Amino acid sequence: MKKLYTLSIFLGIIINAQVGIKIDNPTRTLDVNGTTRMRVVSDKSADTNYTQVLTTDASGNVDYVPKSSLNQQYVQLFNLKTLPSVLNNSNTTASTISTQSITLAKTALVMINFSVPIDLTTAPSDGRARILRTHLLVDGSTAVRASNIYSNATSTGTNLSGYFYNTGSYSIELAAGTHSISIEGYCFDNASCTQGGSMPGTSFQAVALYNNF
Repeated sequence: MKKLYTLSIFLGIIINAQVGIKIDNPTRTLDVNGTTRMRVVSDKSADTNYTQVLTTDASGNVDYVPKSSLNQQYVQLFNLKTLPSVLNNSNTTASTISTQSITLAKTALVMINFSVPIDLTTAPSDGRARILRTHLLVDGSTAVRASNIYSNATSTGTNLSGYFYNTGSYSIELAAGTHSISIEGYCFDNASCTQGGSMPGTSFQAVALYNNF
């Protein structure tokens, strides 16, 4: 029986130039309807003669792509150096400074950085602590809370005023489609401040890193 099976494969090669294993109508020179296994493989990552990587399509056809095509694509989504100036003096309600809509062609690692200037226009002198806070939101959910905290007590210098900066960074994997990235701010406790503007060092940027393999 084993000899007959071997003979049938040999005749199939001669007549059709295609061999099917567990399949009656092969569509390629070797068409296997089942799993395959290689007992021994070698690491050729340092061998410059190996320049191709085997891949399959949805039908299981095995071919190759050049290794040089397997890379990471870096795409800048937005890069702002000037932000709207937003006045805020609420304890609990944040004001939106900037919202950017991004569209991803496919799943990507999105990296976000921000540096938001805060102008403490009215210098408090009540001796209470102050929190100048900036939030980063991705699709409406807070991802980063950046804060400057100071006291205007006499021991640390009363009536503090001028510019502060809230900075932060965040990375997240996002699916293909449209997403929103926002920054918003508020100043606690009832300290009137303006967040945003075009002071040196102002930035709000995001990039996408796609894996092309």
